[in-house]
Amino acid sequence: MKFFFLTLTLCFYFLGSQQAIGQKKEEISYSTILFQLRGSYPKNFSPEAFGRGNALEGQSLLKLEKLNDSTYYSAFLNPVISNYFLTLNKEYFSSYIEPNKTDTIKVVFDMNNKVKVEYYGDYKTLFLNSDQYAKIMKNIFFINKEVDTWSRKNFNLKNVNELVEYIRERTAKKNNYLYSIADDPMVRSVGKEVIDISEMTYAMGMTEVLTKDAMQENRFAFYRTIFQNRAGLFNMNRPMSEIVFRKLLNDSILNLPNIVEVGPYKYQDYLDKIFGNSLGKYRKDFFEHLIAVAYLEQLVGGRTFSPIQQFDILSYFDSNMYKTFLIRKSDLNSSVPISKNINYLPFDAKNDDVFNSIVSKYKNKVILIDYWATWCGPCITSFETIKPLKEKYKDNKDVIFLYLTDETSNYDLWKSYTEKLSGEHYYITEAQLKLIFERNKMNAIPHYMLVDRNGTIKYSETFPKELYKTLDSWIGSCL
Repeated sequence: MKFFFLTLTLCFYFLGSQQAIGQKKEEISYSTILFQLRGSYPKNFSPEAFGRGNALEGQSLLKLEKLNDSTYYSAFLNPVISNYFLTLNKEYFSSYIEPNKTDTIKVVFDMNNKVKVEYYGDYKTLFLNSDQYAKIMKNIFFINKEVDTWSRKNFNLKNVNELVEYIRERTAKKNNYLYSIADDPMVRSVGKEVIDISEMTYAMGMTEVLTKDAMQENRFAFYRTIFQNRAGLFNMNRPMSEIVFRKLLNDSILNLPNIVEVGPYKYQDYLDKIFGNSLGKYRKDFFEHLIAVAYLEQLVGGRTFSPIQQFDILSYFDSNMYKTFLIRKSDLNSSVPISKNINYLPFDAKNDDVFNSIVSKYKNKVILIDYWATWCGPCITSFETIKPLKEKYKDNKDVIFLYLTDETSNYDLWKSYTEKLSGEHYYITEAQLKLIFERNKMNAIPHYMLVDRNGTIKYSETFPKELYKTLDSWIGSCL
């Protein structure tokens, strides 16, 4: 399924650099971000957005804890160098934080609620140039057509060799643009990461186009070609690397096995069949990284590792960082209760037709369904638009607000939103959501659907204008 509304809103966490990284590979601990408020600060302080991301877990929101009226903090398990981001008064800030480190952010409020932000940490250059990074993401990662000089018009690729040459051409042009808008060495390094990841995901997205109806070996050869001499670009010091590894895991053409069913050694044998010698000296690091992300995917929905799976993890990985982090994440899951309104893959993954099963749970109710994803900026911003609508109907038990997404959404970030958004939440397979979209002629998100008391779809529209007014009229007409 092709979704069109990818925007900058959720992707600021991607900040990455290969310079000035002081972290030891085996180190893993908690990191803390401390906020000190000064001046005429509000009684309850809360950034408009606050989250972090790294090369293992991807993105997730951060929870802010209050120590006293002027001091707040957030602490999180941090296996590798992570990027964190926040938005204050619509101004974006971002920086790195290493394991076992504390960053302090002083926020000074004046009488007009305007703020001055001061940063005390190891990556001040990145923090001070946050606006440049935002521009890089907007124009390069999301391809602002007004500045795009790297995309050929009306150009049809015929084979993987043409694709590789086209990627080189695009990369060179993007680098020229990057150097024209950023002069700081570290920001340029960040920009190069954005370019490398965006071009690899573009190349991977061409797999089905260029290998359609091809034999499996030809499809594997495609991946060997596009990863040749590039495996070293996707490492633990580059938070965006997680995108590439997760895209590999979810690639139906590769059809990777279930890591907990086959174990890491057979899984690695399968990877060798795909990549051959194309990864060079980075083969082991690349495989360990990919297999660690595969194991993390098995923990979604609050699942834990069995003793046999824990033994496999301890025996396979050379890096203690992977061993410690994976086992600790599993242990944390075992101690966290699952909310009643959250439904992670509640239906058999082999059963693609789940829409009626979901709707039937709310008989004689009016159901407003919000189709969204954690990577969809307009979806996220629309939550605030709909908030007054939910407040209006909060005491009406006949109205259900239901949020539906699939496996393309980052699980940890999805879970963070379910804790903030009231309503019913479903996380289903990509195939299950695809069938819903096909049957109802939907092709983009955010998409909204109103199901009446009889279980009939009365309204269905993608990102309607005057969103609050439209959805309110839908609900009112069915009560």
